[in-house]
Amino acid sequence: MTDIILDCDPGHEDFFGLMLALANTDKVNIKAISTTVAYQTVENVQRNAMKALTLLGRTDIPVAHGAAKPLVEPFGLADNWREFTGLDGADFPEPGFAPSELSGIELMAKTLREADAPMVIAISGPVTNVALLLAAHPELHDKIEKIVLMGGAINTGNRYPGVEYNFSIDPEAAKIVVNSGVPVVMITRDLTEQGVITAETVAKMRAVDNPVAQVAADLMDHYGDYSGTAPVVLNDPEVIAYLIDPTMFSGADYYVDVETQGQLTRGHLVVDQHQMTGKQPNATLMTTLDNDKFVDLILSSLTAY
Repeated sequence: MTDIILDCDPGHEDFFGLMLALANTDKVNIKAISTTVAYQTVENVQRNAMKALTLLGRTDIPVAHGAAKPLVEPFGLADNWREFTGLDGADFPEPGFAPSELSGIELMAKTLREADAPMVIAISGPVTNVALLLAAHPELHDKIEKIVLMGGAINTGNRYPGVEYNFSIDPEAAKIVVNSGVPVVMITRDLTEQGVITAETVAKMRAVDNPVAQVAADLMDHYGDYSGTAPVVLNDPEVIAYLIDPTMFSGADYYVDVETQGQLTRGHLVVDQHQMTGKQPNATLMTTLDNDKFVDLILSSLTAY
């Protein structure tokens, strides 16, 4: 079993990551959750995490909100952010517990400090909180076994050409994390585009007779367009899926860095695929996913509730 700190920005996709983790506690043990801003306010994503944990029956996990904005450039919420919560389309209970009185960075530091062995930090949103943790607490770097994050892309992008969304939100934070010296495993956008959910899969979710599965199906009905014009992908749960079953993933080690100055490429992950820099690899990039295994894991985990 792997003890983890989960740093996330809960919306539809992060719900599935939480669901996977809490259905597979023999593989993954969430000790603390910190939340960060992405397409919703930091208060709302914290509340979303607490609502999801209440539904999933785990009100014992402390939840703290971290950074409300990126390190350098202000973050602009989507124009319609007031019109949605991030978990729209499904009925969630109100949070059944109070948030942590600590900040996200303080909660992560406390959890690492008290751990008997090095822990994994899993990140499924912008990496601002973890960059702040690494900068503020260099004495805790040895308490981090590795960082597993969803971010960056080699051959694709979903915010700007060649730029993945999470890294685009806070390129400076991403640069700190990949150059921290802590082992980093990156679930790239190249991989998450292979995590396809079909209408048939949603129907199988709907057929599972428990409240969590019904919420999952409702979320996907709201989130996805199953007309066949484009694949419906889940970008965030792969972080937890990797920790549960890494055999469904493949990738390679590379030296990487993050562009922070480019007018057209700010947030771009620079990958030395041909050893041109002469520098040693500093990250493992996961680029291929066995989608059948991924979907089977989601469906089997839903039955656990």
